[in-house]
Amino acid sequence: MILKKYIVTAIAAMMLLGIHSCKIGPNYKRPQADLGKQYRFSNQTDTLTFADTSWTKLYKDTVLQNLIRKGIRANFDLRIAYARVNQALSQFKAARAELFPSIGADGAAAYQNSQKPPSGTVEYNDVYAVGTLSWELDIWGKLRRAKESARAQMLSQEAYRQATYINLITSIALGYYNLIEYKDELSITRDNVRIREEALSLVKAKMIAGTASGLVVAQAEAELATVKTQIPALERAVGIQENAVKLLLGDLPGEVKTGIPLIAQVDTTIIPKTGIPASLIVRRPDLIAAEQQLISANAQIGVARGMMMPTLSINASLGYSTLGAGIIGSAVGGLVAPIFGWGKLRAGLRKAQAYNEEMLATYQKAIYTAIGEVSDGMLSVNKEREMVVQQKNLRNAAQTAFDLSNQLYNAGYASYLDVINAQRLLYQAEIQLSQAQLSSLESLVNLYLALGGGWK
Repeated sequence: MILKKYIVTAIAAMMLLGIHSCKIGPNYKRPQADLGKQYRFSNQTDTLTFADTSWTKLYKDTVLQNLIRKGIRANFDLRIAYARVNQALSQFKAARAELFPSIGADGAAAYQNSQKPPSGTVEYNDVYAVGTLSWELDIWGKLRRAKESARAQMLSQEAYRQATYINLITSIALGYYNLIEYKDELSITRDNVRIREEALSLVKAKMIAGTASGLVVAQAEAELATVKTQIPALERAVGIQENAVKLLLGDLPGEVKTGIPLIAQVDTTIIPKTGIPASLIVRRPDLIAAEQQLISANAQIGVARGMMMPTLSINASLGYSTLGAGIIGSAVGGLVAPIFGWGKLRAGLRKAQAYNEEMLATYQKAIYTAIGEVSDGMLSVNKEREMVVQQKNLRNAAQTAFDLSNQLYNAGYASYLDVINAQRLLYQAEIQLSQAQLSSLESLVNLYLALGGGWK
């Protein structure tokens, strides 16, 4: 009983010493950085941000909303991110378990029957059972630094999962918008084929009537053939884009139905609020992940320093034997100190310090990159909207020119070449307007992503 009390008291004292001992290595402090009071191309100085808008309110098309929900359930990259979080969680639990004693058990039973004349048969029965305890006392905080590092890695993977989540939502939305735009171009092209077929029939009738030459017919046929060559390329683009969207949904290649027109997908007249740069650090998952990587690297310096310090451990056992000994037990403390290792431990420390410097630069670069993406996003939103206005003006002017060229040709005041040129300009203007509307939509969605939107 005295031995048992001694072991329990010693273990309790050791645990108390481990809890209140120091932690070797530097404590983490968030790096100071001059982020500015506002983004470039934005005069906003309050914390309200466009990123607070729920993605279900930004993306109004119910077809798109259903696709996004399906992608969240089945996307491969998101499933991979979830698995990595679980791996990091297990690693953290393993590191945390190192702080506590390892408890085991051992036992054996023996029976021996032997003949020893003249006394006769001699029998031996023994049952042996013992509980064991081994524990490395964390007097320098090495194990706690390892736990701190593992915890930061776990939080980094969780932030990576969040980044994958909002990037997936954006990718599905942009893929869907590109699909609608390709379909719009295909529709515009087919309409132009129909118009050119009608024009060809008209000039053929005029040639029969003697009011148009064979050259005019040949020109009309060439224009029709030129536009028709665009259809296979656009049909291919539609099919490839549908397959790309299906992959984001974790699905096999196939057709993707679309909903409302491109110009009605998002209210592009809204003026997005950017907030302030300081709020970006705690909002964007990729920045959170980068900071957690820095925290982990900082903790690893403490682990490397701890490897250079003596290790104190205890091993204890307590058991019972039926063969006379009764209660048996032991308690042994050990102190192991590194003396000479050819600089291996110091090299490990320098490696940990260099890695911490790398993670610091990576984190700072990520912050400046994120701020630049928001600034670029604001500029793109404003300029893409201006381009849409100009493209609408171009399309209207081209439509007027086409109508006038037809009237003048039918009246005999213009050549058919003038009609062809006006028709070609109108076709190009309609395609460019469709592309400009897509670019304007993309700029708004990319700004939403740059601000960390999509998590709600």
